[in-house]
Amino acid sequence: MVSKLVRLTILLTSTVFAFTLVVLLGSNLYRKKEIVRVIQPSAAAKLGPELQSMKEDSVQSFPVAYNSTHLWSMRVADKEHYRIVNLVPCRDVFYHAHRGTGINETMNHCNEKTREEFSVESTLQAQQWIFNHQNPMNCQNKRFAIIHKYAWSGFGSTIHQIVWALATAIGNDRIAVYQKPGGWQYGSCEWSNPDCLFLPISNCSVPTQIDGTQVIRLAADIDHWYRPAYPSVFQKRSFNWYRSQLLFYLMRFNAKILAHIQNTVARDFVPPSIDFHRPYIAIYIRRSDKVNREMGRAFTLQEYFDLFNADARRAQISTVYINSEDDSVFSEFETVNKKYGGYYKLIRIKAEKNIVFMTLMGMDTNQRGKIVLEFLTDLYIEANADLHSGTLTSNWCRLVDEMRFVLGKMLPFYTPEHIYHSDV
Repeated sequence: MVSKLVRLTILLTSTVFAFTLVVLLGSNLYRKKEIVRVIQPSAAAKLGPELQSMKEDSVQSFPVAYNSTHLWSMRVADKEHYRIVNLVPCRDVFYHAHRGTGINETMNHCNEKTREEFSVESTLQAQQWIFNHQNPMNCQNKRFAIIHKYAWSGFGSTIHQIVWALATAIGNDRIAVYQKPGGWQYGSCEWSNPDCLFLPISNCSVPTQIDGTQVIRLAADIDHWYRPAYPSVFQKRSFNWYRSQLLFYLMRFNAKILAHIQNTVARDFVPPSIDFHRPYIAIYIRRSDKVNREMGRAFTLQEYFDLFNADARRAQISTVYINSEDDSVFSEFETVNKKYGGYYKLIRIKAEKNIVFMTLMGMDTNQRGKIVLEFLTDLYIEANADLHSGTLTSNWCRLVDEMRFVLGKMLPFYTPEHIYHSDV
C-alpha cells in the first residue's frame, strides 16, 4: 500500500514538474519571439514577392552565417541598441550626392519607412538574395563579369569602386568574380584581390575565355557611381540601402582576418571583448592628407564631442573608442575629458600612426598587409559601436556608415561637417 502511494506521489510530482517546465519554456520562447518583433520591425511586406518567397533551405550554407546576435562576424542591432535609438531625439538627415548619382535621400530614425528599410530582417533577406545570386548551385551557362583594374586610391575609395563593379554585374544579371592575380594593392596574398581579406565573392571559378557576351571584363576604377544599376528585386530601394548591402556582402571577413581582428581586440581591450564595453561611441578623426582636399579643414576633438555629448549622456554612454592617423588626438582627449569631469572612458588599439596613402604605397607588400589588418580591426570595432562620429567626406567614414546601416543601426552619424555624402 505504501509502495503504491509512493509511486503515485512520484508520478504526480513528475507530471507537475514536466507541465511547469513546458509552460516556462513556452513562455520564454514567446518572449524571445516578442522581442524579435519589437527590435526587428518587419520589412517583408515592403520587399516584394521575389524576396518574400525565398526559403532558408535554398542555399544550405547561408543560414549558419546568422544567429540572434550576429550576421557573419558583426553584431546586429539588439535590444540595447534600440533602447538608445528611442532616447536620441528625432531629426532628418539629408544624404547628398555632390557628384556622381545625383541621388539625394532623407533619413530619420523615428520614421517608420526608415526603420523598415534598415531593419535586420530587410538585411537578412537582401544578403541571402545576393549570396544566392553570387553562389549558384550550378555555375554552368551563367553570365560573368570579371572584375579587374583596381583604382590606385585610398582603401575606402577603392572598396567603393569595387562595390560599383559588383553592382554593375548584378544589375546586368551577371555573376561577379575577381581576376586572379588581380594586382590589387591591398591584397597581400597570391591572388592580389579582395578575396585575400574577405570571404570569396563567388563559388564559381573565373572563366578562362572572354567572349564579350557570356563573359566580360569590368574595370573597378570608375571613380563615381554615375549610373547605379539595380536588379529588378531592388528597384524600389534607396541608393544608401542598396550600396550598403553590396558593400557588406563584399567585406565579410574571412576566418584568418577575423581571428587576427579578435586577437588584436583581446590584446588591447580590458576586458578583452568589445561586448564588455557596450554601449560605446566610435570616433574616427581624419586629418593629414585629407585636409584641404576632401575635407574643408581639420576639426578639433572638442568639436566632435560637442556634437554627441548630450545624446551620449542621455543614453548613459560613457565609453568612447577613438582612432586617427594623428597621434596627437589622444592627448587632446585628456584635455577634452577634463572639461566633462572625466565622464568618458577611452578604449583604443595599438596601431601605426601618421600613415597616409603615399606612405602606404611606399611600403612593401608585407608591411602594407599589416597596416591593412589594422584598418580592418578599426572597421570591426567601429561597425559594432552604438553611436558613430566622423567626417563623411572621407570614404573610410562612409564605409563605417554603410556597415552600420546593414546591421540595423540607423541613428544619425555625428559629423562636424554637417554634410552627409552618399557617393564615392
